[in-house]
Amino acid sequence: MHRLRVFVVSLAVIVLLFACDRHHDDAPAVSPLAEHFGFSKDRPLIMGMNTSYAPLQYVDDQGVPSGYDTEFTKILMQRMGIPFTFSPNHWDKMSPGIIEGKYDLGMLVYSSYRKDKTNYSNAVFRLYYQIVYRQADYADFDFRHLRGKRIAYMKSRPIGLMLKDAEAEDVPITDLAEAFADLANGEYDGVICYRFQAKYNISQMGLEKVLQTDELSLEPREYCYASSNAELIDSINAELRRMEDAGIIDEVYGQEVVSQFDIITVPTWVWALLIVLTFLFLLIFGLNRYMLSKRLQLAYDQMAEKNDALQVANARAEESTRMKSAFIKQISHEIRTPLNILSGFTQLLAAPTGVLSDADKAEASQKVLESTDRITGLVDKMLELSEISSQTVLERADEVTPLRIAQEAVMASGIDEARHLTFSVQTEAGADVPFHTNLRSAVRIVELLLDNARKFTRPAEAYLAQTEQEPERKERVTMTVSQTGGVVRFVVEDTGIGVPRQEAEHIFDEFVQLDEYYDGTGIGLAVARSQARRLGGDVVLDTTYTTGARFVFSIKS
Repeated sequence: MHRLRVFVVSLAVIVLLFACDRHHDDAPAVSPLAEHFGFSKDRPLIMGMNTSYAPLQYVDDQGVPSGYDTEFTKILMQRMGIPFTFSPNHWDKMSPGIIEGKYDLGMLVYSSYRKDKTNYSNAVFRLYYQIVYRQADYADFDFRHLRGKRIAYMKSRPIGLMLKDAEAEDVPITDLAEAFADLANGEYDGVICYRFQAKYNISQMGLEKVLQTDELSLEPREYCYASSNAELIDSINAELRRMEDAGIIDEVYGQEVVSQFDIITVPTWVWALLIVLTFLFLLIFGLNRYMLSKRLQLAYDQMAEKNDALQVANARAEESTRMKSAFIKQISHEIRTPLNILSGFTQLLAAPTGVLSDADKAEASQKVLESTDRITGLVDKMLELSEISSQTVLERADEVTPLRIAQEAVMASGIDEARHLTFSVQTEAGADVPFHTNLRSAVRIVELLLDNARKFTRPAEAYLAQTEQEPERKERVTMTVSQTGGVVRFVVEDTGIGVPRQEAEHIFDEFVQLDEYYDGTGIGLAVARSQARRLGGDVVLDTTYTTGARFVFSIKS
């Protein structure tokens, strides 16, 4: 009896020691690489791990580090010859501990927000998001309409920002198993987590008939080793490439669940017969259902496609008709006005001597010239419109300064002579540094933007025409010229009527005029953007400017 008690006590001690130190059983021989990093059996590498990140890493009921990550790390450290030990901790402390260097190594999801605080290895594998929800509440979870829904998620800045933008009630959590239980009890409308977490927790908690999952079209996250030691991460990257080539990563992480069934003593021929009959039945039934569903789906898709095409074609036809009518109306007005001026002043100039004084004749001649220039400019715009859909890249063979382009555009537009506004040019760094571009096209783009600013500050000009007096308040147009970071910018801002934020892109379409009471054909901005893009640049509306309108023409230098 005494010997039996001694044997039992000895066995218990051995089991206890095994349970406490089983993660050191395969402690690798100390390699020169480990010595280089200062690791030894007396000072092993400390691997931080999460106590509740099952099935990747967790502490089992015996207090032993477990999970796929622990098994993979053991293999990695053995191959590198680095003695190591696991240091389990809660996620809230483990993650900062890795970043702050309290642990030599750990495994984290890559975050661009923390890339400057720690060093990440190449991705061991990628994690995909799922939404988990109650089957009884939703036949199909509508992820596009989250407003007011209560969504729980493991702390993640991208997910949190996405939920706030969707006006959902976001609930950051640290215990995923508890969140799944709360979801089943109706505390949340959904839980966002990784695919493996959803599968593992639903299976462990027996919630297959209560909860279901849908994939989320969010960018997958990279699961990596992290350390404050960049050189250690470089060595790990080299070993990870070798392990991937050897198929070790797939071998460890490739299978998440192993199902086993109890042995049932049924004759083999009965199993074979049942399997064959079941297979034949399911095959015939499945083929019939498949063929029927395919025919129905095909008919439905064809009908829906034709219906969508008809709606699009009808909308385009209506929009085309409307825009054509508005364009013809505007062109008629734009041509008729200068023609009337030409006709009237030509008759006056042709009148017998003595009807007009020399000063009146000079003014009439000036009006004739202005009207002629207006018609010529309209014809030029029509010619430019014919090339608006061209993809041909414009040659950039002229070496000029941004300031020269601005000066020639001001002269061509005549904006500095407008009585209803105050115009100024501001130069910033690089405005007098030459670069290669197409001078004619660049000048034309800036001229169109200045012409647009002049037109849409016209209420003050109308006041001038009625009163022949200087207004109490003039509108303002400012052009800023700069060249920084390899980009030349021409910024034209005014204090005119402005452009609604929702029309920021629409105004660059052909024939678009937001206010029909102003002069113009609705093609100037479309031509400006087309030519800018053919030069390798662009023209955009700055929607942050609300005092009027601000257009930015940028081009690489």
